[in-house]
Amino acid sequence: MYMKCGDADSARQLFDKLPVKNVVSWNSAISGLVQQGQFKEALDFFHDMQRIGLKPESVTLVAVLNACNGFIGNALVDIYAKCGNVEQALGVFQGMKCRDVFSYTAMIFGFAINGESKRALDIFADMPTKPDEVIFVGVLSACSHAGMVDVGRKHFEDMSGVYNLEPRKEHYGCMVYLLGRAGLISEADEFIAYMPIEPDLFVWGALLGVCSVRGKVELVESVMKKLVAIEPVRDGAYVLMSNIYSSANRWKVELKLS
Repeated sequence: MYMKCGDADSARQLFDKLPVKNVVSWNSAISGLVQQGQFKEALDFFHDMQRIGLKPESVTLVAVLNACNGFIGNALVDIYAKCGNVEQALGVFQGMKCRDVFSYTAMIFGFAINGESKRALDIFADMPTKPDEVIFVGVLSACSHAGMVDVGRKHFEDMSGVYNLEPRKEHYGCMVYLLGRAGLISEADEFIAYMPIEPDLFVWGALLGVCSVRGKVELVESVMKKLVAIEPVRDGAYVLMSNIYSSANRWKVELKLS
């Protein structure tokens, strides 16, 4: 009953409390996990079943096979998407009988990196399961590519407000990039200033990247000092700095970094 309602955690607790677990109990647990898209957990259950010496039935093996197919499907979606063939990836995704959070992650990232931001957000909206932190990186990236500032803000706020997920540095970096790409450089800088966690290379690098595009030389110099303080040897940042000075016709400027 718990599995059918999507409450896998309660189902697991009930299963653990059973005084006697027969093959029917194991079959129900494994099949339920597969139906909920929890392929790894389903295979873990199957391994536990084997450890205690309980012989699987045909029903068990069908469920295990479906779990394996889920893993293969996820891998195909990821490969096709990274190769730029999003339609083929979507075809595999739609053909999967059971999808887990990794299926949705692969498809959302696939659409996002291939410039299909709206389709990425549509996939996210159709998710029947709770998203995790990784999925939100894909969602915020999709918003960045499409310039959807308000939508991105809402998803960022929903992480903690709706899904009880604590934003990580990757999410803050995505928000900085989102704001910067939209031309909101000052807001991006202010966003970093009020971060509840210490910004890292990813966050400062995001600001450096958008500042270079917008030609914000003074702010770039400030960001460079932050980056060098964190990681002194950062050749890519110095090359970018040189290119920015070149574009701004400031070849004679000497950046003194302490």
